[in-house]
Amino acid sequence: MGNLIAVTSDDLAKYLAPGYEGRGYEFKGAWARTDPVFFARVTRAALGLSNLADGGIVIIGVNEAVNHVIDPVGMTDEDMISWNYDDVAAGFAAAADPPIRIELELVPQDVRRFVVVTVHEFEVAPVICKRDFAHQGDVILRKAALYVRGHGKPETSEVASETAMREVLDLAIDKGVSAFIARLYRTGVFAPVAAPMAPADADQFEAELEDPNA
Repeated sequence: MGNLIAVTSDDLAKYLAPGYEGRGYEFKGAWARTDPVFFARVTRAALGLSNLADGGIVIIGVNEAVNHVIDPVGMTDEDMISWNYDDVAAGFAAAADPPIRIELELVPQDVRRFVVVTVHEFEVAPVICKRDFAHQGDVILRKAALYVRGHGKPETSEVASETAMREVLDLAIDKGVSAFIARLYRTGVFAPVAAPMAPADADQFEAELEDPNA
């Protein structure tokens, strides 16, 4: 499951305080995972965050009231139970290539509880959507689409600009270069860099060079 990244109640309060989404976090309503339309929207958010440097989180249990004002109502026990790690991970895997790495936590906030899905950035290659899903003419997921988080309005959308595409490609190139350099060290093409000697060790080394019998 990767390294657990714990989102505390205090962290959650900071995300909710501004009253709007940020580039690295997205709010979703208080619905059960078993609702296919809602889960498709959560999947879309996860796809976009996986293509963002450092990834991000999806906070489930936050409704949107009139004029886009958020309403952090929290989850009912019945709906919250439906958000178990295995089913969520399997659902994401059915729509993502390569698979998305996630963590899932139940985070309390006052008397309310929220489901928080931490989405890691992709490991090697950008994550592409591999299934279609539409509802009443609204295309939520499109096969072969690359989803990203926008710089202006913080929302998940298909990549639609050269800037957005370059950002994802640069992230992939950086990962590829780092992996290549690590491989050169592992195979002995590059010698490991020796750690610098402490001043006292350097003085002793110079003294031994001058007098081997010291």
